[in-house]
Amino acid sequence: MRTLLSREVWPMSNDKIKVAVIGTGNIGTDLCERLLKDPKFEVLAFVGRRSTSSGLMRMSGRVPNLLDSGIESLEPLWAQLDGVFDATSASAHAEHWAIVQQHKRWIIDLTPSRIGKQLVPVLIDKSASMKISTENVANYSMITCGGQSSAALIYAITKHAKSVEEVEISSSIASLSAGPATRNNIDEYIDSTENMATLLTGCSAVKSILVLNPAEPPVMMRTTVHVRAANFDLVQILKETRDLVAKVKSYVPGYDLVVEPHVAGSGQISATVKVLGSGYYLPEYSGNLDIINAAAVETATQHVQANRLKDARIKS
Repeated sequence: MRTLLSREVWPMSNDKIKVAVIGTGNIGTDLCERLLKDPKFEVLAFVGRRSTSSGLMRMSGRVPNLLDSGIESLEPLWAQLDGVFDATSASAHAEHWAIVQQHKRWIIDLTPSRIGKQLVPVLIDKSASMKISTENVANYSMITCGGQSSAALIYAITKHAKSVEEVEISSSIASLSAGPATRNNIDEYIDSTENMATLLTGCSAVKSILVLNPAEPPVMMRTTVHVRAANFDLVQILKETRDLVAKVKSYVPGYDLVVEPHVAGSGQISATVKVLGSGYYLPEYSGNLDIINAAAVETATQHVQANRLKDARIKS
């Protein structure tokens, strides 16, 4: 049985966030499963390009509009939609964003396109570069799995460091959890992850590494952050890291700190997290996809809440 949230935030069923998911691959299907189980959301459409897509067929009888002609097939539904999630590819996202803007809706970008505002939900109230828009029309980039999993560590370490010289982000994921879109967008992945680290730290010497591990049984996602700086306050870094990890776990239950920040060499601090998937559709080892989808849902929730509060203030 689903448990409804507080009436103060989501007072009636007709106040649900009405959305469409574009992209019927692994990420889109897992996201659709997640949204269908979330009482804050109503999935009006699941959009792909092939009528034989396993994702579309899985949602038969569960989502009212199963569409196989791409975003163009959403035309009759825009008046009902609050926003959309784009789980396609970096190259397709620009076209999708142009259409969403025409209809004055928001979009959550799960591709590494770097078109929208890069956002990590746990840092919304902390980083000046990651604020929720007070305009309904908005484009939020979920960066990459490495970006979402490393951001809390990067922020905590560099906040309590002086003269940051270098940041390295190394993520290892199960090869089985990396589909065609991930493999085709490796360059965009690297660029997007590095850009996020630069935005957070102001450091231009940033390096991102992604390892597709073919081990059997499949490995869990792990991300390690190395930061080189003139000096650190390790006590404050530990405190900040533990606090942020706990907050990430509130929307990504499988997110855990496995190696606490520690001195890894002269002028270098390192820390490691792992991400276990929630198992909505994908296996638990697909934590890399789980964290992207969890961040997307949390971002949409925060955006709609902020704009509903703004509208309520204007009316009062």
